[in-house]
Amino acid sequence: MSCDFSTLSKVQGDPEQAMDLLQQCTDALTDPSLWYWTIGFTIVCALVGALIGKYKNAVVRDTLLGLALGPIGWIISLLLPAVKAKPVCPACKRVVDASDKHCRYCGAELNSTGLR
Repeated sequence: MSCDFSTLSKVQGDPEQAMDLLQQCTDALTDPSLWYWTIGFTIVCALVGALIGKYKNAVVRDTLLGLALGPIGWIISLLLPAVKAKPVCPACKRVVDASDKHCRYCGAELNSTGLR
């Protein structure tokens, strides 16, 4: 007997046969090799999502999409727009808002050409 719906439909009120089928299904679901493959596939999906995110400047977003949705998350990650890099103060190298005229950390003057 195998653990599938066609076998389940053939069980005709025999409790012994139903218990055997239940035991086979439980054994199939608790097989360690199944879980190793599942965990490995999930890790690979997250890593591929992180690689996509690296090139789109959204590592966390794309890693989570790959982790949660697998290959579908990769497609969504590829379709989402890239995240713009935040401007950095040329003097102290800290992240500032694009609309700031002076760095809030070191007080250096920020102009549009000085920001990266």
